Amino acid sequence: MRKNSDLRRDGMSLLLRGVAAALRPKGIAVEILKPDAVLRAERVPVGQMGDVFSGGQLLTAAIALYCTMAALRSNDRGRDRHRHAGTLFLDNPIGRANATYLLELQRAVADALGVQLLYTTGLFDTTALAEFPLVIRLRNDADLRAGLKYISVEEHLRPGLPQQAPDGEAHSEITATRMFKRPAPASG
Repeated sequence: MRKNSDLRRDGMSLLLRGVAAALRPKGIAVEILKPDAVLRAERVPVGQMGDVFSGGQLLTAAIALYCTMAALRSNDRGRDRHRHAGTLFLDNPIGRANATYLLELQRAVADALGVQLLYTTGLFDTTALAEFPLVIRLRNDADLRAGLKYISVEEHLRPGLPQQAPDGEAHSEITATRMFKRPAPASG
């Protein structure tokens, strides 16, 4: 039998001993709520998500988890008053999650946690797209002589876009962009 004086008392060893003691005898179980149309409180062990969730439900759970983590991070940085935890760009999520209840759930969670979702897709699923307040159809244009590519709004959709405010303030359209590149950390 060891004496108390034989045990290491540094912070990390105490933390590891505490975690080991908390996990005895059965360990811990992590469960996640399954996203469904009627919002039942059906819990699924994380290890079984791939077997029980559809592709759209997996994506919705991942988006909800990301939004939660972004909101926690924003709160830790003292931004809880501004309620903006960042932007999440989603590349063709409608291909996997086109059920309206999943899109509604994604947007509701993101809105509640202050995350802006930007969906991009090449699909023209009118039922899924009807869930969004603003849809901008774009097309690729190429300047073959210069070897450049541009993204532009299809002409027949321009009349449906918000017009510039009559008082001259351009809050309804992007007129310029600016990129900020962080300076490289000083070495030495």
